[in-house]
Amino acid sequence: MRQKIFVIGFQKTGTTTLEHALERLGYRVYGGDKNLMKYEDKDALKNYIKNTLKNWDAVQDMPWPLFYKELYELYPAAKFVLTIRDTEKWISSVVKYFAGIRFPLHRKIYGVPCAEGYEERYKELYEQINQEIIEFFKNKPNFLIMEMGKNFNYETLCGFLDIKEIPKEAFPHARNNNKRKLPNYKLYRDLRSIYWNYKMNY
Repeated sequence: MRQKIFVIGFQKTGTTTLEHALERLGYRVYGGDKNLMKYEDKDALKNYIKNTLKNWDAVQDMPWPLFYKELYELYPAAKFVLTIRDTEKWISSVVKYFAGIRFPLHRKIYGVPCAEGYEERYKELYEQINQEIIEFFKNKPNFLIMEMGKNFNYETLCGFLDIKEIPKEAFPHARNNNKRKLPNYKLYRDLRSIYWNYKMNY
């Protein structure tokens, strides 16, 4: 069985880029799982995680960062990668992407209706969890921080994973499929939020 790899950074910190990179290296990557938020009993939660990850080598996306302790208890020899970026750049990206859409999962995580208009709460939790993760893994050799714009590359990732053959191509970059500047405009974000909230009955 391959060594597990857990990407425990928040959304919009390059987690999808890491997913593509890990897949390029041959890992099977599992995405976000809202079912994690349903469990109040810790043993039931750990059983769910263990059963879910039987056929996966790695995970990324929310709400996995909230369960780093359970992941470590289950897989203490796994590799843990915290992806981060500047807080103001992070919240700007989050607001542009999620706007005022009232995702139930986000409401459970942040305790507020949506990203836009509640930026301070989003930033507070983002910084709090990141700091808790850093403190928890302090001096542990199976932990790596990858910061967008600084060490997002195959050399860093492969070195951490003890992979000798480093891909020669450029590190992948997740692209916004929309390829547009419209999310920069609040009116557009408001209209998009109204549409999705109505369509999904949020």
